[in-house]
Amino acid sequence: MADETPSGLLRSSPRRPIVERRSHTVGLPPGSLPAAAAGAAPPRVTAFQYGPDLFEEVEGLSAAEARAFSDRPGIAWINVDGVGDTATVAAFGEAFGLHPLAVEDIARTTQRPKMEVYDDLVFVVVRSVRATEATPEAAYCAVGNAVPGHTIEQISFVLGPDFVLSFQEDEGDVFDALRARIRTGAGRVRGLGADYLLSSLLDLVVDHTFATLERMGDATETLETLALDDPAPSVQAAISGLRREIAVLRRAVWPLRDVLAGLGRDDTPLITAGTQPYLRDVYEHLVQAVEVLESLREILASIADLYLSAVAMRQNQVMKLLTVISTVFLPLTFVAGVYGMNFDPDASPLNMPELRWFYGYPFSLGLMLAIAGGMYVFFRRKGWF
Repeated sequence: MADETPSGLLRSSPRRPIVERRSHTVGLPPGSLPAAAAGAAPPRVTAFQYGPDLFEEVEGLSAAEARAFSDRPGIAWINVDGVGDTATVAAFGEAFGLHPLAVEDIARTTQRPKMEVYDDLVFVVVRSVRATEATPEAAYCAVGNAVPGHTIEQISFVLGPDFVLSFQEDEGDVFDALRARIRTGAGRVRGLGADYLLSSLLDLVVDHTFATLERMGDATETLETLALDDPAPSVQAAISGLRREIAVLRRAVWPLRDVLAGLGRDDTPLITAGTQPYLRDVYEHLVQAVEVLESLREILASIADLYLSAVAMRQNQVMKLLTVISTVFLPLTFVAGVYGMNFDPDASPLNMPELRWFYGYPFSLGLMLAIAGGMYVFFRRKGWF
């Protein structure tokens, strides 16, 4: 269990880069594939073939076998986990007749979400945001130097007349609920076409974004409380880190609006009129996510200002207290300085005659206490204490 106390918010952990590193492509023609990732494992290929009265699930298909599998009756969903092996990606591109630019975008996992139409295929790139289950909200609110709390990966979709190809960076995704519906025949997915399958995949991508946004909302509330109650430097680092994560998440979510808007247009090939309402519903969910993201962004900016104001207020309180103490001691120092000048009263009756007075020392102490007490009462009435 992570430490949920304010003192345990910060952890030493690498932060997510704001600008993702791209492979060196200067001078290469468009459509060129990057070199295969060092030690990249062969991708894991899973496939579903389904219809109102049929269902089949297979694994381990080659590109040619996947192409033949998609040509069978019914709707095919072929999922490829892992794109580091660019030779396999190229083989799938050749088997399904993908445009070279689409194959390049699949292999280079730093693409901006987009939608392209190539002849009789629709190509879609999205960024999937998935919350990390092992990260509690209390620890997530310190993403400045702490556990990021979510993963962002590129997913590429290819929509054909009766198939959908999906390419993911790594194993593990947000589509288990859809797989369960296909296996059991629940819902309407097995009775509709490949375009509805694509809309269902996009819907899950958008819906799982809200899990991360909820964590960010909880973290924002925690940081707002800490900024008021305990404006420590660790809180400032946590605010900065969370703003950084929101900036990264915004780049993943914001461009998806144009993708869904393009898919929902009447002239988009392979998207039937029956599927467009579902895509519009996904678009509305995405707009809500964008609005929440923008709200969190503005609130965090306010919390950053609130933190600075709280720190300045504390500094002002300290400075005021020190100023009052210095002001109280100023006349006391004056009195002590006067009686410390060591004038000889025998040389002149004007030279501090109270030095020979029997009550001279108690008088000087009483005078200092009277001055300090009077100033204290005056400051209290003024509300400076």
